[in-house]
Order: sequence, then C-alpha cells, then structure tokens
Amino acid sequence: MLMLRHIIILRFTARILNRQLDPITSLPKSPSNYCVSAKLMVTNSMTELCMAKSLKIALYAFIVCVVSAQAQVIKVVGGHNPWPPYIENDGSGLVSDILHAAFGSQDVELEIQTAPFSRMLILLEERKVDLIAALWWTEQRHKTILFSQPYFHNELAVVSHKDSHADFRGAKSLRYKTVAAIRGYAYHELLDSIEQIKVIDVHSLHACLEMVQKRRADFAIADVLAFTHEQKNSPELKDLITHMPVLLSWPLHIGVNRAHPHAEEIIERFNLGLAELKKTGRYQQIIAKYLHEDEQQ
Repeated sequence: MLMLRHIIILRFTARILNRQLDPITSLPKSPSNYCVSAKLMVTNSMTELCMAKSLKIALYAFIVCVVSAQAQVIKVVGGHNPWPPYIENDGSGLVSDILHAAFGSQDVELEIQTAPFSRMLILLEERKVDLIAALWWTEQRHKTILFSQPYFHNELAVVSHKDSHADFRGAKSLRYKTVAAIRGYAYHELLDSIEQIKVIDVHSLHACLEMVQKRRADFAIADVLAFTHEQKNSPELKDLITHMPVLLSWPLHIGVNRAHPHAEEIIERFNLGLAELKKTGRYQQIIAKYLHEDEQQ
C-alpha cells in the first residue's frame, strides 16, 4: 500500500515536470500584441523553468526519503571489553551467542569487537560502533543511550582474600577500604557515594582480582559467574572468596547511542529476536550451556 502511494505521487510529479507550455491565444493579433505575447511567453518560460527545477529538487528529496525509509539494518557492530564467560578475547561467549542468535533470527549480521570498556563507550559516542553488547542501565546513561529489553541478570559481589578475614555487611563496609574496579563500569556511581573509599581503576576483572590476590587492594567488585569462571581458570586466584549479600543485582541490556540514525530499529529488532529465542527455547539452551560448562570446570 505504501509503495502504491509512492508510485502515484511520482507519476503525478512527472506529469507536472513534463507538461507543455500553453500558447497565449487570448490577445488579438497585432504587432504590439505580438511583442507583448513574446515577452509573456519568455516570462512564463522562465517561471516554468524555475518551477521545474524546484520540483526536480523536491522529487529527488522525496525519492531519497522513500529509499531511506525502506532501508533496513542488515549488519551491526557491537563492542565490549573481554569479560569471560560473557565475552572472550575473540568476541565469543555467552553474550555473543545470545546477540548473534537474536539478531540472526531477524536477518541482521553481527560483529563483536573487543577493547577496554571505557574506550568502547567513546566509540559508541562517536558512532564508530553501533552498540555496547552488555550494559547496565543508569539514569545518566539513559540520557544518551537507548536500551533494549534485559537479556540476562548480573549478581555483583564483593571479593576479598580469605586470609584478610574481612567482615562485609553491605556497601558501608567498604568505607576506608581500597577497592579494585573496572574503569567505566556503572557501579562507580555506587562507589563514589561511599565515604573515604579508595578506588583503583583497572581494565579487566582479572586485573581486579590480581590486585586483591597480591594484597594491593582490600576488595574487588565482580559478577559472580565471571568470578567463578576466572577463579577456575586461574589457579593463582584460589584463595579469593565472595561475600554475601551481593552488592548489586542488575539486568543486562544492549545499548545504542540515541543519536544513531537507526537506534530504534536496532533495539526493536533485537527485542523481537530475543522474544523469538525465548519462545523457541533457544535462549534457555544458550544459558544452560554456559552454566553447565562452568559447573563442569
């Protein structure tokens, strides 16, 4: 129906552009009137040419708008820092599997790039990547970033060395302590609200845990699944423990710069794909795969 309307408008515009100049027949024939007629015809011709030029410009703009409106996103580039098992160094992992499956069900190709998280936020702002693959919602981010429906849930715990005998009873227990944290992560808003806390920014969770293992930091903040994965793959971290209750519990989203020309379409197609995955059971299979792998390690 939309295409039919476009065709009708285009044909109508073409008729206007191609219409012939009407002869001037209302004036009586005389030498003076011939001069007047000639002048009128020249004036009318110039007017018609100006109108035709304007209409051609309008037609061109209309065609561009129609093509743009019909264009669909066929490929997106996402980014994040390595965060096993969610995102490995090569871009694979739990997050990658969910995103590839969701976008793939909507015929959208996905590429995942990895870089320090703070760098990825800059690339998103500059629109050099289309989306952040794993992002927590905050009021500040919401101002410039469009968020998808949540596709996972993170439990963030405080980690310490077992020999430190740390007594953790909530966020206030971090006062006067040194905490290792990943640069750019949203939990900095909470840490900034705690008095007399010293935060050491590093580029990865593994680096955070190493700071605690080497007694350069009292605590680290870690997603429970990511911490378990790191500990089982790095024997030198075996003396680290997590504390309960969890510090934060946050849903995980993809995020697109609101200034991106296809921001709403990217989010909508991901949400549709995610709903399809859950309906078919594919989503549950992906989650079970990683939870099972973690238990087997």
